[in-house]
Amino acid sequence: MSGNQLLTPMFVDNSDTGLVIAGLRRYNVFTAVFFLGRHRRLLTELAAISRAAPGERALDIGCGPGKLVRALGAAVGGSGVAVGVDPSETAITDNRRRDRAANHRYERGPAQELPFADAEFDVVTCTFVMHHVPEQHRDAALAEMWRVLRPGGRVLLADAAPAPWMRRVFARRSGDPFAEVDIRRYAEQLRAVGFTDLDYTDSRYQTGILTAVKPEGSAPPDGSADVVGGLG
Repeated sequence: MSGNQLLTPMFVDNSDTGLVIAGLRRYNVFTAVFFLGRHRRLLTELAAISRAAPGERALDIGCGPGKLVRALGAAVGGSGVAVGVDPSETAITDNRRRDRAANHRYERGPAQELPFADAEFDVVTCTFVMHHVPEQHRDAALAEMWRVLRPGGRVLLADAAPAPWMRRVFARRSGDPFAEVDIRRYAEQLRAVGFTDLDYTDSRYQTGILTAVKPEGSAPPDGSADVVGGLG
């Protein structure tokens, strides 16, 4: 890694979209260290738990360097589609340049304003992202996940859930910095939007995984605000 890349910040803070990736190389190094070199195994596990299947349409929100998009693309196969969306122009440009798979696509947009049609996807994933979304937009982001999922579709949220020894190391400096990223904190909001069948898994790869289902027969929303207000 060059000196300029070392000086490049990993994220920039945007008041409307939250933290946005600016330095992909630094981000990739960070994930390799945090997951002790097992990030690829985690991505395979996430794709499996999402139950993305051949022929389905999968969306990864906050796709960053696109690694989960590619894992989802392998799960849905050539007859399906895997799409990544991210507010970072750097990430989207890099993915479009590097990833030429025919069934992969990358679009720019924030979690709270997804540039997709109602009921367009069978699976939606959003991993290590919700804590970056400004708090005032998190309800809208969850409502957007509901909107773009077809009835019967699945959502998967994930975030860091470090082993106790790692929590103790960080707690010595600043309390428990991982309390704010506990993905279980969104369970009640998912239920309020209308999701059912919530299930939580503690991955061996220092990750908490929360899944839910948009019930069959769910009516398409008139708008994100109406979804939260009408079903809460």
